Amino acid sequence: MKTANEIKKVLSLQIEGYKALFELLKKERENLVDFNEQGVETLAKEKYTQTLKLRLLEEERLRLMKKLVTEINGVPSKNGRKLSVDMNINTLAEITGDSDFNGIRTLLKSLLQSIDELNEFNKVLIDRSFKYVWNNINFLNLYGVYPSFVNTGVFLAKKA
Repeated sequence: MKTANEIKKVLSLQIEGYKALFELLKKERENLVDFNEQGVETLAKEKYTQTLKLRLLEEERLRLMKKLVTEINGVPSKNGRKLSVDMNINTLAEITGDSDFNGIRTLLKSLLQSIDELNEFNKVLIDRSFKYVWNNINFLNLYGVYPSFVNTGVFLAKKA
């Protein structure tokens, strides 16, 4: 099945993309710990670019899945089962008989869990940094010192 091989290639590219995102999140954690605001800003742009690439890959995977489902549903199956585009990788492995999909699934699942954990940790660091800055500004305002910010810009945040 040519389409299944194309899906496998896209999944491999997604794995590489998620690995790159994981590395960016690790660098972000280091920059957050070091209070390196320029580094965090640069990494935010890189993360945005990487997530756009991953979205494009996901759209391509869905397109290929639709193509595969159309091909498979066009051929009468033994059990009369019709497939849908939102089938999981296990089902894809069963249908194609390609065990490589199981390894890809395991790797993707592990990688996404690691990204989720690191992202949650970074959120905690960002929240603590925000509270630290907020408390210091409030302390200075209490004594009539109003800090002037050299680097001004738009700062959007949700106050807890």
